Amino acid sequence: MKLQLSTLALMVGLLPIIVININYGIAASQGFVPWCIPYWDGCTSISATGRQGLAFVFFKITMLPMAVLYGLYWRGMHATIRRNGGTSSTILWLGYVSVVALCLYVITLGLVGDSFQLSRRIGIIFYFTFTYLCQLLAIYQLNKLHIQLLGLNRQFQLSVLILCIGLLTLVLGVTLDNYNDYEDSFEWNIALLLHINFLLNWWGWKQHRDQQ
Repeated sequence: MKLQLSTLALMVGLLPIIVININYGIAASQGFVPWCIPYWDGCTSISATGRQGLAFVFFKITMLPMAVLYGLYWRGMHATIRRNGGTSSTILWLGYVSVVALCLYVITLGLVGDSFQLSRRIGIIFYFTFTYLCQLLAIYQLNKLHIQLLGLNRQFQLSVLILCIGLLTLVLGVTLDNYNDYEDSFEWNIALLLHINFLLNWWGWKQHRDQQ
């Protein structure tokens, strides 16, 4: 069965949020990370929640299939833009790069060694960066094609907010001696905002389909 783009947007927006937070709960309950509100307290990184115990297994068996859903979503977005007369090859290939980067990160998470640490860092940076770029390019193309989606302006505003937060982390990383105390909190929130952007896309496509 072929999944509609709105369904894929809902899945890639909602499921990772659920998985990441469940994984944190598992890791905290087993004593591998402290209990807190990570979006505010920044007591642990997302990566730290998936390195040991049951959370190590849970993270891998849930996030690797999730990578397939991301790939299907970007392919669906590519096809939709092409069908409406736009050009979206960049979105497709950057989307696939983000998927490969996510797989690299998930597979190497929890493995010991400098090479695995480098691979994890490359994977997570590429995943966040290229996912963000694809979202921004998709917003641009949909606007250019005059596809009226509710929430599209909100997606753009959220993308600007994500960019501002990203730039703020660069500034704070240089100017604050204790930036490490805040870094994990920024990571949790950026990940959350990226997935809220997918949910806004789902809402837009759902309303668009209902009006047809």
